Amino acid sequence: MNRHVDPPPAGQMTAPDRPRSIAGEGAGPANHTGIGAPLPRVEDARLVTGLGRFAGNVSEPRQLYGYVLRSPVGHARIRGIDATGAADVPGLVAVLTGEDYAADGLGLIPCVSIPPTITGKTYHKTPFAPLARDRVLCVGAEVAFVVAETAEAAEDAAERIVVDYDPLPVAATVEAAIAPDAPLVWPEAQGNVCFRHEIGDAAATEAAFARAHHITRARIRNQRLAGVPMEPRTCVGRFDPADGRWHLTSSTANPHRIRLLLAEHIFKVPAHRIRVTAGDVGGGFGTKGGLYPEEILVLWAAWRVGRPVKWVCGRSESFLADFNGRDQVADAEMALDDQGRVLALRVAVNHNLGCMLGPSTAHPPLVGTRMLSGVYAFPAMHVSINGIFTNSRTLTTYRGAGRPEATMIVERMMDMAAVELGMDPVDIRRRNFIQPGQMPYRTAIGEVYDCGEFEAITDATLRLADWDGFDARRATSAARGRLRGRGLSCYIEVCATISERMEVRFDSTGAVSVLAGTFSYGQGHETTYAQMISEWLGQPIDRIRFVQGDTDVIATGRGSFGSRSMTVGGSALKEACQLVIDKGRRAAAILLDMDEDDLTFAEGTYRGAGKAMRLDEVAKAMFSWGAPRPMPADMRNGLEGVGFFTAEPQNYPNGCYVAEVEIDPDTGDITLDRLAGVDDVGTVVNPLLLEGQVIGGAAQAVGQALKEAVVHDAQGQVLSGSFTDYAMPRAADFPRMMLDTRAVPTRTNPLGVKGGAETGTIGLPPAIVGAAVDALRPYGVRDMAMPLIPQRIWEAIDAAPPQKDPAA
Repeated sequence: MNRHVDPPPAGQMTAPDRPRSIAGEGAGPANHTGIGAPLPRVEDARLVTGLGRFAGNVSEPRQLYGYVLRSPVGHARIRGIDATGAADVPGLVAVLTGEDYAADGLGLIPCVSIPPTITGKTYHKTPFAPLARDRVLCVGAEVAFVVAETAEAAEDAAERIVVDYDPLPVAATVEAAIAPDAPLVWPEAQGNVCFRHEIGDAAATEAAFARAHHITRARIRNQRLAGVPMEPRTCVGRFDPADGRWHLTSSTANPHRIRLLLAEHIFKVPAHRIRVTAGDVGGGFGTKGGLYPEEILVLWAAWRVGRPVKWVCGRSESFLADFNGRDQVADAEMALDDQGRVLALRVAVNHNLGCMLGPSTAHPPLVGTRMLSGVYAFPAMHVSINGIFTNSRTLTTYRGAGRPEATMIVERMMDMAAVELGMDPVDIRRRNFIQPGQMPYRTAIGEVYDCGEFEAITDATLRLADWDGFDARRATSAARGRLRGRGLSCYIEVCATISERMEVRFDSTGAVSVLAGTFSYGQGHETTYAQMISEWLGQPIDRIRFVQGDTDVIATGRGSFGSRSMTVGGSALKEACQLVIDKGRRAAAILLDMDEDDLTFAEGTYRGAGKAMRLDEVAKAMFSWGAPRPMPADMRNGLEGVGFFTAEPQNYPNGCYVAEVEIDPDTGDITLDRLAGVDDVGTVVNPLLLEGQVIGGAAQAVGQALKEAVVHDAQGQVLSGSFTDYAMPRAADFPRMMLDTRAVPTRTNPLGVKGGAETGTIGLPPAIVGAAVDALRPYGVRDMAMPLIPQRIWEAIDAAPPQKDPAA
């Protein structure tokens, strides 16, 4: 099904064109376990046999259960809370309210994603307590936390609490919030604007529009999405009065970040008084990366009642409780000359932030809009960004975090411009591609791409998709009464951020442990980091232990987001391994009675002058009380290395996707019939795991393009609060995926790696939308908003009678 192109050595900037099997044909010796080997995930052995250790598996002695009472209204004052009825429930321990929280003097959830470079350097801050006190701002807002002996008793007691709500006007969507005279979510935030930001050159852009031969205009919508990871959020809070420490076990994707926020902003104590642990986590997709109210509530409740407290989110509850993703409206204008070359792009973005700012709320609009140049050499650009408050759940990062929105804007504008100018969609892109010879290339909004072969990747995708065979397939579809269309999308994204710490530590038996500052919640780090250790230190995979997710064991870490782990974590791991090799060489020289300079290291062994000693033997000797030769003190207490790496500059994965759809004009039913994609993620550590990441990302792209949407009515009620109404993609929705890679290793890190976990999510949606619009072009359809549900397609067909025979 899938093909893979082996990457060239790091630093080689030309890509090979000889295809290899993703299963590893031609990748090296059969026993190769290092970088580039398609090893199955070693962690799967426990996960598929039910031996995973998830937060839901954790139970503490004398454990209590928490239940969150949530607001049923979209906006209201709280006149009072009457919990007297709950007292009759057997097993009730406590009913905690926002007044109780304020009385205990604890802090508020911060927003840490708005940089000081925001235009005007001001924004409207929102007090975000884990329980509402005076007002509720959205359906699902936390009003009270009920603690009882059983989960059933806690829920029963919550149902007996009476809350007196005084309803207020609601602006539930971004369109409603930016409308004239819209109700204000925060009275001080006029126009419901939290912040304004601008990038690019407004004057140069205006001048380019003044001389344009043609201007394409469109409003591009990215709907709100729910993360819906397989494992709903779960957390267990404990407090030990003996040492005054809190311990949180959570299904978080970023334990160290949670500890930092809890210590600095909530409990206001030294970080060493808070321990956060996370075991196996069943998916996160960005939505589990920030601090949630429930993580605070279980710790606070445990401190108050003197017993551990556990909270498990119900599946339907998660549609109200979890932070959402996407939700953006963009008004875009593209100026072109008479040859189809883009002179300028102007975009005004209104991005929904929800009702309160969470830790990562501002990240998607601010990072995503940096990528609005796409893979094209636009001479001038101006982008304005408004962060908008609405009476809806807080927004956060969701796989791609702003880059899918940017790609949708750029690629739909290219498609519409091509149609309006009578050009081929491939040709208009060719005329605007940034060429390899222009690298490094600074875009008109200041992003610097270090490398990329965008036209070559597009050509490879067109071949893989059999672009030239489309007319025959369209004729076959027409003979069956179906409309067939194809869509093309070229994307670029930005990955890897901040710094990372990785530790490599040998034990007294010569086995090695990796202590990771990143965090794996499905990406396969236990396998890929072991492959790196195998490659660089020559150690067998079964002698390598992977440790993560415990702030008492891992000194510090940034977690996993933005496709950063292989780049930042892997580069830090490489430095740690080099430190191990260097220190081990000093010890080996003593043990072998040789000069260090006479020793080489390869395949896990030091060699020189006919002598040899394995690295694991050196490590064991460094623990020995009776080493065969005297060694300095710092060489007699084990072998370890701590590596660091900072992602400055970042890297830019890119690629191309082609989709073909069939539409039944009588019903509006749409079928994704073919999908092809070629990604450049630089050096590939494990092609098998990369394939899984790309397919997973493509699955989420299909969900957004065809099915998924969080929907609110005018009063802020969530109309998509279960899988009955929130339509997730199923296996039958996916065609055969033809995937390939074309590696152009980056020089921004020592591995040549670019992020690969979000590529399909970012690159594919515009191709699917473009394919649907192409199929419906005989009906005069110019554009369509996601999701492309049959009703929306049928209504478009019904509203615009055919201009010609669709089968012609």
